[in-house]
Amino acid sequence: MPAESDRVSVAIEGHLHRDWTRFSLDSDLFTPADAWSVSLGIPAAQLPGYVRPWAKVEVRVGDNLALTGRVDSLRRRIARDGLELSLSGRDGAGILLDCSAPVFTQREVAVDEVCASMVRPLGVDKIDVQPGGAAFKKVSIEPGMTAWEALQRAAEASGLWPWFAPDGTLKVAAPDYSRAVDAELICAFDGTPNNIISLEMDEACNRRHSEVTVLGQSTGGEDDEAQNALRATVKDGGAWFYRPLIRDEGHVDSVAMARTRARKIITDGVFDSLTFTAVVHGHRTDSGSLWEPGMHIRLRVEKLCDISLLLARRTLLGGREGRTTTLTLKPWGVWLPDTAKKAKKRKKKSDGDEMDFDLED
Repeated sequence: MPAESDRVSVAIEGHLHRDWTRFSLDSDLFTPADAWSVSLGIPAAQLPGYVRPWAKVEVRVGDNLALTGRVDSLRRRIARDGLELSLSGRDGAGILLDCSAPVFTQREVAVDEVCASMVRPLGVDKIDVQPGGAAFKKVSIEPGMTAWEALQRAAEASGLWPWFAPDGTLKVAAPDYSRAVDAELICAFDGTPNNIISLEMDEACNRRHSEVTVLGQSTGGEDDEAQNALRATVKDGGAWFYRPLIRDEGHVDSVAMARTRARKIITDGVFDSLTFTAVVHGHRTDSGSLWEPGMHIRLRVEKLCDISLLLARRTLLGGREGRTTTLTLKPWGVWLPDTAKKAKKRKKKSDGDEMDFDLED
């Protein structure tokens, strides 16, 4: 019997259901529409009428709200060994992925306008957009784009990112790298208590570049002349190899914008170059908090690393084998560094601390 703090319950149209035989609850900063699924044995004739696709759901782990969304699909399995009901769905991003933005002619809008005119009409009424120091940049939205594609394009142009909070609020913001450490993961071989079942470390260079040059041109306007030879180069000072990239971005307003795009390509490559995947018991940190993407994690592995990481994805799993959480961890302080709350200067990985990279303009 699981501890009450880890018991998963699903409220469907306000009706609470517990004691699922299997469940999976996913949350990923970089994959829209967090997915969930649950299964249990139930006589087919006893299925309540409110349990159907599009029903509103709230998924809780203990007393903590973990996801707000809807039922996408319902499956009933009938066999000699029994009857089984399986439900699956997604959070509020599901409808934004599935449905088109109400745009019939090409237009330019900023992220706050996308939220008001394309997201809210689809039923997303709780929206929190992080205010910026400068005006939000406008982007071109084309007919046929989904609402999520329009939202993501507009958010990225202003150095922000969209995701849904457990209570169903659409957040559009940058990460907070001034955040204190939320949890420590320890893997030692000297008798120190460990809290990791298994750990994988993946390093890759296929998307990382030693330097990136962005080319472009501006069209000009009433007060500015067009410029047809805009160029900016950014180097990854932590790269130990020579892998240059030249990217023609077409329309670029200024050298500063070209530099910003080059920096993003560099930092995205660094971010993708290192991934840790850890499996832990239960669904909570040692302090009792539910694992959530965005957390600041300190990973200490004997003779390998002592590093700060971003919890990018977590998957809660439960069944006959027990209850575990899979954590996907990425470099801390690398994603969206220009708009995030600034972290302290990163140290070199050779010192056993942070990701080894340094931007050079």
